[in-house]
Amino acid sequence: MKNRPRRPTGLSLFALLLRCVIIVALGCLVAVVVNAARPAGLPLVAGAPSWEVPCPGVPAAWWERIQQIDAAPAHALWQEPGVLFIDARPHADYIFKHISGALEMPYREFSQALEREGGKLTPGTRVVIYGADQPCGEAVRVAKQLPKLQVSLLTVGYKAWEQAGYPTTGGHARGELGWEAKP
Repeated sequence: MKNRPRRPTGLSLFALLLRCVIIVALGCLVAVVVNAARPAGLPLVAGAPSWEVPCPGVPAAWWERIQQIDAAPAHALWQEPGVLFIDARPHADYIFKHISGALEMPYREFSQALEREGGKLTPGTRVVIYGADQPCGEAVRVAKQLPKLQVSLLTVGYKAWEQAGYPTTGGHARGELGWEAKP
């Protein structure tokens, strides 16, 4: 008997690549389905505003009474008399720079800030609350604690306001006041 060369018993290269492509495609499909099912899923379209997806732990009914705005409509409200702006960022950020005329009400010290500034917040007062740049961050935490006010949420935060060139106050050099503020 003659020794014949053995044929490989494994898959052909094409079949192996096809299986890999199918596994990756199924993985992507599962990821898209899971992302769509999560309340705080990632936006699937590039450039889609992330605040269109409700924040985790915030009931959908709460969002119905909140007006979500970006920098241009916020600036229009800033020019109206009687509209108050509330800075929900930490104290150091407020001191470093803030929207001109904004009340300092950091979410971590909210109860003390409410005692200090509460007289200005009568029921029905129109307020615009902002944080740094996170739509589900400080501003939402403060807004949840002010149920009797007409709340607008500057969803793009302070950074977008500043980048648009709207009025700010502060501008101390970093470290000038004895602390390091975030830029």
